Amino acid sequence: HMQLVPLCLALAVSCVSAFTPSGVFTSTSARLGAVKGLRSANRASMWMMAERRPIIAGNWKMNPETVDEAVSLAKKIVDAAKGAKAEVALCVSHPYLYPVKQIVAGSNVDLGAQSIYFEQKGAFTGAVSTSMVKSCGAKHVLCGHSERRVVFKNDDATINKKVRKVLNEGLNPMLCIGELKEEYESKLNKAVCALQLAKDLKGVTKEEMARVTIAYEPVWAIGTGLTCDPATAQDVHTFIRGWLRETYGGAVADSTRILYGGSVTPDTVDELMGQPDIDGCLVGGASLAADKFGRIIQFKSK
Repeated sequence: HMQLVPLCLALAVSCVSAFTPSGVFTSTSARLGAVKGLRSANRASMWMMAERRPIIAGNWKMNPETVDEAVSLAKKIVDAAKGAKAEVALCVSHPYLYPVKQIVAGSNVDLGAQSIYFEQKGAFTGAVSTSMVKSCGAKHVLCGHSERRVVFKNDDATINKKVRKVLNEGLNPMLCIGELKEEYESKLNKAVCALQLAKDLKGVTKEEMARVTIAYEPVWAIGTGLTCDPATAQDVHTFIRGWLRETYGGAVADSTRILYGGSVTPDTVDELMGQPDIDGCLVGGASLAADKFGRIIQFKSK
């Protein structure tokens, strides 16, 4: 079945224009440019870095085990984040949103939810709405994290509904995209990203993109201890910015923050953040240790 992956994805990417949010792929050359990876370098990236404030977001996932531990960890992170030049966010489990809100209030740390359901309210047992997380203090919401895609079977249509609902609620979606290991080994990482962007941002306007953050997370590097090397991550980030330029125009491409996620550590963050198109990090395991996360938040610019 693996030999079918390249063929299926090639066919899928050829249809990307059908899902393009603003219908920009109107010419054959533009469509080919998207499929081939938009190899031209983003010349504006270097000087636009100053315009894009870095953001370091911690994703606690289903951790820690108790609210007391969550509050304690949040206090330590607030202390570690003092004076940071980057914007800082903590994406915590739903039961911890309100207590952590009390801790981060008045600090430079924002609150985020890890997921929501796209309906406003009703008979959806176990689901959590955007209005609920907003009322608990959330500013950001993760959409399309690989664990939601793989473990909970969220497809791109569902993720698109979530992105739209988050935007409609006045919150900021952090859209996570990225390829599986076999897709990476088949050199399909850019094709996968293009397809996910096109489907997940369907119907999102240029104006709404001001509130969207993209997080590129190669799935094979999440929780495995493997890190996509900075040059490869930069190459994919350049491609993503090129896709945004083709789809939404230069202003959106130059202002949209693109984060890297995938086993980010204190040892790797400086080199990652030295890349011109990496505007921050989505941090998993290391965000559960205040000293490690604090070092990542206070990354050193090259």
